[in-house]
Amino acid sequence: MNKPLVKLALPWQDCLAHEEGLKKLLERAKKHDALAHAVKRVLHSQGYESISQALLVEWRPDRPSELVLVVPSATIGTRLQQMAPSIAKKLGQYHWVIHEVRVKVRPNHSSVNPNRRNEETPEFTQAAQSAWEGLYQKLPLQSSLRQSIESLLKNRKTKR
Repeated sequence: MNKPLVKLALPWQDCLAHEEGLKKLLERAKKHDALAHAVKRVLHSQGYESISQALLVEWRPDRPSELVLVVPSATIGTRLQQMAPSIAKKLGQYHWVIHEVRVKVRPNHSSVNPNRRNEETPEFTQAAQSAWEGLYQKLPLQSSLRQSIESLLKNRKTKR
């Protein structure tokens, strides 16, 4: 028997044991959904819309002051871990009392667009183009980095 799974199921089972159990279950689901929207609003307000799209919010009613953010990569996880105190503080402005924000990396959950390769690559600004060209000129001819930058410059468009 999977003990952690049973432990997670107990609060939900308690809801269903009572006559008005489904009402409690629905209230918990609504509360979780409201918290998830609040977290996404906080990330949008701080300019991290792309992170909010790749994020799952886990919240347990038996630990109401703890929030777990599940992300698909360690890079996003590290950034969110750095932002955790400000996320908790901003959630306080939305009347959520969160004392601990934890981050879990779970690569397989990704809600990010799987067809990302089909999207157009962003264009370089003129400043970015000249910076890459300057670095390209400084590198030795045999450098693998120089070859990579050459490929990058060939495949990117420049904004005009």
